[in-house]
Amino acid sequence: MPLPNTNSDIWQTKAGGGCASLFGLPFFLAGIGVIVATFIPADVRGGDEMPLYFGIPFGGIFALVGGAILFVGMNLTLDRATGAALKQWTVFSKPIYSKSRSLKEFDRIVVRSEIRRSKNSSYTVYPVRLLGDGVDAFEISQSREKSKARTESEEIAKFLNLPIHDESSGSLRIRESDALDLSVKEKFATGKETNEIPDPPATLKSSIDYDGTRLNVAIPPLGLNAGFVIAFLAISVFEIFFISVFALPFLEDVDSDSFALPIFAVFGLMFLGIPTLILLALVGNTFLARQSVSVSADAISVTRGWPFKKSVTIPSDAVEELFIGSETSYPGLASPSGSEEVKPY
Repeated sequence: MPLPNTNSDIWQTKAGGGCASLFGLPFFLAGIGVIVATFIPADVRGGDEMPLYFGIPFGGIFALVGGAILFVGMNLTLDRATGAALKQWTVFSKPIYSKSRSLKEFDRIVVRSEIRRSKNSSYTVYPVRLLGDGVDAFEISQSREKSKARTESEEIAKFLNLPIHDESSGSLRIRESDALDLSVKEKFATGKETNEIPDPPATLKSSIDYDGTRLNVAIPPLGLNAGFVIAFLAISVFEIFFISVFALPFLEDVDSDSFALPIFAVFGLMFLGIPTLILLALVGNTFLARQSVSVSADAISVTRGWPFKKSVTIPSDAVEELFIGSETSYPGLASPSGSEEVKPY
């Protein structure tokens, strides 16, 4: 989190401590407890003997992980006066290691969307980095919330007067630091944005209606695509396999009054019902879900969904970006600091 600072030439942020300490405390106490219990005779504490070769390593791992969360932190300082970007790792708030880079090395701030994978899961992070040609990137943060990454990148961009190369939505958008707080209307008025209208596509599937005050665009469903075909085939093969290999043989052999039938019904609901619901949702989103955009001098509204529709409205004076993501040809809208972003379904 950024730290308050009366020095206008210094921007600081700190990681570790605070609420994170509450997460590390149980690990630390559990690890210490296991280590202490290892040295207490079994007849005193009760239970079985705990060998040293088990208790110390097992408890040590928990204590080490919990201690790292509790006592280790990282401070980041950007100093315009000295022209330095400094990272300091601390233990008990005392610096133990520092890494410094010159701010002159960097000419842009980059925000990206990256997938982190572990053995059992995956998740998306939005790293914010300082970057320059021919030099290693200097990482500012790795947030799991796009809005936080966008807000932090804008703060640093205005502080260092550097442009933002935003790739968090799948395509590159370059945003100059002196235009970050301007709405689209203000950008047009100041000449920072032009109203060059691209040629329409050869086949226009959307229907457009303009009555002089309001523009309405009705966007049809996505239609058949490779992602839908792959998902449809995967779920269908799974259900066919379950029915032919498990369900039919079981129903042929089981008695009609067997207690196993209710248990099988529960498993059948899980292995057939849930995938079928997912399949129906895919069919609906691919062939039935529509999106409409309504634009006036006062506001921009996007309505989408199936079977229940959801609308998001942003005042026209608050719209900072109108962009096309690489994952689809549908537009996206972003309001100040990324607090509201309307993405295609």
